[in-house]
Amino acid sequence: MTEEEREQLLTEFTNALRIGHPLDLSDPEDAQLYTEGLHGSRDAVKRLATEVRRIEGGGVFLFSGQPGSGKSTELMRLKSILAAPMVKVYYCDLEDWLNLNEPVTLGSFLVALLASWVDQAGTVAGQQSLAERFIGFLRNTQLVPESLEFGVEAGGLKAGLSLALRTDPQFRQQIEAAIKGRRTSILQQAQSFVAELVGDLCPQGEKCVLIADSLEKIRGYGELQGEVYTSLQGLFLSDGAALKLPGVHVVYSVSPFLIEQNNQLPALLGTGAVATMPSVHVFKRRSADEDEEGVGAMVELVRKRFGRCLEVFREPQLRRLALGSGGDLRDFLRSIRIVITDEIESFPVTDEMLDYALAQVCPPKQIPNEHIQWLARLDASHESELSGDIGAAVLQQYLASKHVLVYLNGEAWFSVHPLLRDWVRQRSASTPPPAP
Repeated sequence: MTEEEREQLLTEFTNALRIGHPLDLSDPEDAQLYTEGLHGSRDAVKRLATEVRRIEGGGVFLFSGQPGSGKSTELMRLKSILAAPMVKVYYCDLEDWLNLNEPVTLGSFLVALLASWVDQAGTVAGQQSLAERFIGFLRNTQLVPESLEFGVEAGGLKAGLSLALRTDPQFRQQIEAAIKGRRTSILQQAQSFVAELVGDLCPQGEKCVLIADSLEKIRGYGELQGEVYTSLQGLFLSDGAALKLPGVHVVYSVSPFLIEQNNQLPALLGTGAVATMPSVHVFKRRSADEDEEGVGAMVELVRKRFGRCLEVFREPQLRRLALGSGGDLRDFLRSIRIVITDEIESFPVTDEMLDYALAQVCPPKQIPNEHIQWLARLDASHESELSGDIGAAVLQQYLASKHVLVYLNGEAWFSVHPLLRDWVRQRSASTPPPAP
């Protein structure tokens, strides 16, 4: 193979990985890339779709998953499964509308959710544009100041409102001040707006489904972290009634920590079983032993995306990257890209290249001593081990940073990232427990 041919092969491989771009299963080309069985034999998405189909009126449904698990692709798959002549489904990525590093409040969340929905819905033939009507709702409720200008053309609402919601603290404070002063009135007007919107979008009585993605990414950093987690719990626990939209089935994606900390949350919201999207099961249940079926499914995912991958890697090398990623799909694909962007003179790639790639995706070892013992206990018991100073916020911190991964072959169980497992055990053995 000439140098030019090798470069062309690696360029095609890099683009085929599709890192950070969920598959849209309504697209026939994307559907061919989808790999069945990545998350085990129990299909949580089909189960959720069945529940949504059977329940009339509207409801709240929870979809739990951590970044990198393939959650967004599965939510797009849910949209594809539900789509039918008498079902309207709208997928909204709230990452485009919320500041994920700041405490989340009811007012900003409600504005972001409705704006994202209106942006996705587009227009209704022969009527005032949905964007114009939504802006009218914002003006009537005084949720936004008159000085903020919006465009009603395609993308105009998002260009103005999304930027303000994500970057302007004063704008968010104005929304909260309005909610605080006239909460009941504004929520009633919001429900009326939603009811009218459903009537226009579903004139034949179609079922209306709204999928709200990316809430599991709300986490904050540093001193704000605890406040952010507390605000997210408050949104679902204290303001849960406001999250129920009349005549709409709303699917919210949330972090596993929210369910772990509040196992009665589904009952409070009136939902059934939580659909959970864990990391791919590369380990047998509650162990560090390789699950050959799960690892094989990850290798198959790469083969579907790029049929010539085994010209570049030996299959055992791809299996090693799958295990080293802990079943995190995004890090698995990222480690492959790191390898193939190296200076490769011949195929297959060397194991030293894999060493470098895995070091790049390994979570950092800057872990406080007081958390080392907890991580060791978690990895030994495969339970969350929440107690004392180790609360849900700490668990969420390590789920978000991928120091801790969650699996679901059987009941949900936790594990320290495989690239850190031995290091945590060694540090735990040499670090004295904290004083009582």
